[in-house]
Amino acid sequence: MKHSFDVTATGTLSRAEAETQPLVLTTDTGATWELVLPPGWVVDVDPGARLTVRGDVIDEPSSTQVGPRLRVRSLSRAD
Repeated sequence: MKHSFDVTATGTLSRAEAETQPLVLTTDTGATWELVLPPGWVVDVDPGARLTVRGDVIDEPSSTQVGPRLRVRSLSRAD
């Protein structure tokens, strides 16, 4: 049985140096999340931007190994 955990995280956006270059959020505590966007979403922010992301942890392994995967439900700039 798969579990879903609601997460809200604030941090800095970057692209992982993996083949698919997934979006990664690195929090102020050093945790990293691979961001999985809903179909049709395009994120138009520069790497290094600070964002707050809310989503659900995807309880499946990632092929990129950058950190746990977070299925994004909302995101906004963090000031």
